Amino acid sequence: MKPAFRIERESAKGRLVTEIFRLDGALWWPIVFHPPFWNKQAFFNALENGIPAALETISMDVPWAGKAINEFDPFFVGRVVGSREQEMRTVAERTAQNLIVVDDEHLFIRGGEPIYVAPADGQIPPDLRFADVANSGIGFGSALPLDPLSPSDEDVLTTQDINAAAIEGRTLGISKAATRHPTCDIRIFEDHSPSFDAMDFQIRTCLRELSIRIEETLNRPKLPREIVQSTAVFRDIKQHIGHTTTECAATLGAFIGWYRDLPLKRGYRFRAEYDLVRMCIASIEARCRREGAISPFKPSRLDPADEEALSLLSQ
Repeated sequence: MKPAFRIERESAKGRLVTEIFRLDGALWWPIVFHPPFWNKQAFFNALENGIPAALETISMDVPWAGKAINEFDPFFVGRVVGSREQEMRTVAERTAQNLIVVDDEHLFIRGGEPIYVAPADGQIPPDLRFADVANSGIGFGSALPLDPLSPSDEDVLTTQDINAAAIEGRTLGISKAATRHPTCDIRIFEDHSPSFDAMDFQIRTCLRELSIRIEETLNRPKLPREIVQSTAVFRDIKQHIGHTTTECAATLGAFIGWYRDLPLKRGYRFRAEYDLVRMCIASIEARCRREGAISPFKPSRLDPADEEALSLLSQ
């Protein structure tokens, strides 16, 4: 394993160091154990039992929500049961590919390049001086916190925080000539420059969140079968994994058109999803205008209200 990045940051516990390594072309991030995952064996047991918190830590989707077991021991609350055997076998195989143990003691998870996550202070473009650092991950549009097993009561970024920031255009890649950070220092040991594509990640994260929200909407009182069936292209993330940035952007644009064609009495149920996608597209369009880049979206996707919002964001 060769060192690729070193992240040094100040915290209430003092100076913390995270070293990221390169092996077989992949980046590997260390996992620091916290309760209820006291050690690697407790963590492996949680993975074997399909506990959502453990699966999410390694950027794995919970295959089926199932019925939660509410046992007295909080370690097992929310455990997934009833998942189909083939799905769980697939999870196990992917888990093995995403984890390595070094010297029988240290556990590493396969991840992406370090990225900055700027605060939601409304500043355009985001100010990196006050940004946190996260792992861009290997999942489709899903990043990870710097310390994925950090206790929930600590004031740290969560996966949800990072993904929300990505959709709003507040995630940026690092560079060898990065802005000086007041509490964090990132060293790059590799010769080539980092290749994180913030716009691509923003689009994929929005598409992922859209699929989750549509599933939640469909679990409410019944909708006509034809509407449910027409959402399939927006719900199945797996079909988009190999798609290009432009193709993923086209799916978001297609959702805007799909929503506007819905009958008024049906469309209100998907209003939150529509606002999410419209905000993401507006953010990307504004960025393209600021940077002189070509937008991956077709101009016809935005209505006059969106155009007005873009003009404000571009200023």
